[in-house]
Amino acid sequence: MYCLSVGKAIFAKKKTMRFLRFITILLLALSSNAVFSAEPNYKFLWGVDANTVFDNREGDQTYAPQQTIFFSRLSPTVGVQIMGEHKLVAGTHYIQPIGIGYKDNKFIPTAYYSFKHTAVKDSSNYRKWTVCFGMIPRRLMSRRLPAILWSDSMDYYNPNIRGILLQCEKKNAFHELTLDWRSLQSAEQREAFNVNYNFERLIHNTFFFGGNAQLNHLAKRNPAPEGEGVNDDMFLYPFAGFNFASRTPFDQLYLKAGYAVSFDRCRAIGDWEVDGGVLAEFGLLWKKIGIKETLYAGDRQFPLYPMYGSLLNMGDPHYQSNFYSLTSIYSPIVWNEYISFGATLDFHATKEGMSCYQRVVLKMNLGNVDN
Repeated sequence: MYCLSVGKAIFAKKKTMRFLRFITILLLALSSNAVFSAEPNYKFLWGVDANTVFDNREGDQTYAPQQTIFFSRLSPTVGVQIMGEHKLVAGTHYIQPIGIGYKDNKFIPTAYYSFKHTAVKDSSNYRKWTVCFGMIPRRLMSRRLPAILWSDSMDYYNPNIRGILLQCEKKNAFHELTLDWRSLQSAEQREAFNVNYNFERLIHNTFFFGGNAQLNHLAKRNPAPEGEGVNDDMFLYPFAGFNFASRTPFDQLYLKAGYAVSFDRCRAIGDWEVDGGVLAEFGLLWKKIGIKETLYAGDRQFPLYPMYGSLLNMGDPHYQSNFYSLTSIYSPIVWNEYISFGATLDFHATKEGMSCYQRVVLKMNLGNVDN
């Protein structure tokens, strides 16, 4: 049985590598035609995105286990840009845990179409539209989702949006919609997807307001075991705040607060459960030292987390407490267009206990595929 499972794993990896090899050859052929053609409407694209993360987690284990996460992720891509607005891109994410050789490494294919259009009336009046379909790198999002919706652990091993990314950017505002189809229904796995909408608007370079909204769905398997129910999770977080960076000597200084409310239901059990609380954030950065404080107080979030875990709720599990403080002290040691390297101390405090995470993260992004 062990040999059979290993053989299946090797066969699946070979199929993945053959697919990626085919896509790479196809795109290289198209781009080579673009290079040697007199037609100026084609452009060869390439990129290499590399991450190395060391995340050591110690302390209270009420909501999250003690563990050390240490891995490297290499994401090469190639593509073709057509008429300046259309892109076809393919590649892979290679995730390699450090310290165990080639055991448990992972290939995640990237393949997406992108359309980008900018309408300019004058320097203060423009709109930039971006539409992407396929397996889309999350680094293309305008903003990272808040931790109550998307935890660091999910970010480490789920580098793609599996579906659709829509963006609209104006001078002082942005709107973003994503559809992430996490799992297709079968006899072995449940259908799972989530839709996220995020927006933010800045007024007079100081005051801003915005919000996050999510529809999250976890269906049954087909055929489903007896007693398995459909699960729904909805979330709203309107917020407002002030950005004082332009009026002070600090590189970053902001304060924002809002009310986070979730609606959860397991249809096999009963009615909706509504949970809400105040969610506030403060950030300050001066030269190479920064501090960020996130505070939540209210009802316990993720009532279905003990049953389904991150299969349904992908946010930081500490939000299951009715009081949660996250204090992050960090240093962006190197930060430029191509490379970032920084260290962070995260102090997680709930009514049940306290833990400390020590993180070192190196990121590098080369090429023109993201431009």
